[in-house]
Amino acid sequence: MQGVPQQKKTHCEHQTECMKLVQLIVDGQATDEQIAQFKANMDRCLPCEKGYELEKCIKDAVKLRLEKKCVPSSLIDCIKNKINGLK
Repeated sequence: MQGVPQQKKTHCEHQTECMKLVQLIVDGQATDEQIAQFKANMDRCLPCEKGYELEKCIKDAVKLRLEKKCVPSSLIDCIKNKINGLK
């Protein structure tokens, strides 16, 4: 006999921290522990679930719409020089 599914909460008390974690996960930079922590939370929190879905959709859409092109090495050097000048 299965129990009644638990209703997800509609407000996240830790939304800022959760959305930072979503960014790490979507960008592939989260640890296994962070992913497990977020998945456990997402199963109980509707805003976290929706936030994850939105970020994932945005990333997928951008990936599909961007065209990869070679960048001239002179442009790369120019950008690196400007970044180094900011340090």
